[in-house]
Amino acid sequence: MQLFHANRQWSTRPQDERFSTLDSMHEACKAYAERAGEKMVPWSTLRVEASGDEVVLTGRGGVPAVPTHYAFGQLAQRIGAPANYLRALPATLAAQNLNHGLKEKGEGEANLLFHNNATLVLRAVTSEKYARIWNYEVTARLLDLTSRHNLVPARATAGFGLQGEAANDDAALYASDHDMFAFLMDRNRSVRDPGGAAMFRGIIVANSEVGDCALKVMGFWFRDICSNHIIWGAEEIAEVRLSHIGQVRDRWITATARIRRYLDSGTSFESAAFQEVTRTIADTKDGVLDAIFQKRIPGLTRKALEASYDAVVSDEDGSPRTAWGMAQGITRYAQSATGQYADERTDLDRAAGKLLSVKF
Repeated sequence: MQLFHANRQWSTRPQDERFSTLDSMHEACKAYAERAGEKMVPWSTLRVEASGDEVVLTGRGGVPAVPTHYAFGQLAQRIGAPANYLRALPATLAAQNLNHGLKEKGEGEANLLFHNNATLVLRAVTSEKYARIWNYEVTARLLDLTSRHNLVPARATAGFGLQGEAANDDAALYASDHDMFAFLMDRNRSVRDPGGAAMFRGIIVANSEVGDCALKVMGFWFRDICSNHIIWGAEEIAEVRLSHIGQVRDRWITATARIRRYLDSGTSFESAAFQEVTRTIADTKDGVLDAIFQKRIPGLTRKALEASYDAVVSDEDGSPRTAWGMAQGITRYAQSATGQYADERTDLDRAAGKLLSVKF
């Protein structure tokens, strides 16, 4: 199974959002927080004004703040207006529409995040229910994890040496005033899959301090990473998703403890997981296909299952009568099937991952 989480970051991030070390990434995230300011204000006190070709948000103090592209979208969403439509309007008309929406907003408070650097910039507009976890707080915990465990920022594994030397310096670390993404890996291949291939252990952590996404933690094992950060031969172990509401800080502390237990656990958890997915589903091809098809996994038609069974290379993938072997077969079928659209191949890859979590 392939994972494209890191590849999407690699293919879209500008150079100033890429970092070679976790320390430099942490310092950048901390600098964003140090120049930031938060304020909780009633929606009824906010007003939008036209300033040249753009709009600015003001409160009771009358100090204008220029919204970022993302914050403008958040503001439009909060009042139920289409952001793209408003962006296409002249600033005066956009301001009138936004002010009408703010007037109708009623009770409640807005949680505003500002950036103060010569001019005041509005970075985020969320509700009073939003509980912010700063990106630098996440990177600080990752630094602690790397100091306690044998972790390094993930890089291409071709030529990965015994001392953790990677083939290039393009680390899977990304951050901006918007969000952060870190992919860390164990230096050594400490696990072997049912086909005998050595595997690394990795964790991915992502967060947005402006409300764009939840705090996410994923732990998994994988075979290799190519230079564009596609993760190959990955099998997802666990994923934790923490929404920025309520006691999210307490849940983040709990999640961090789970990560530590995962990293301290040696290979016992992985070995148990491999044992589960290599159990024989049925003794015949038809029995295997019937058992999997009855699970109604999205994307797995009977035709796709039969082609995937036939695509299994037993010497490399294991037996096609196991969930592990079939998952590898589905991945092979997705890569080789002619006439498949990219989204269909992605759906098949996801189905392969879901198959490994099904109990037979």
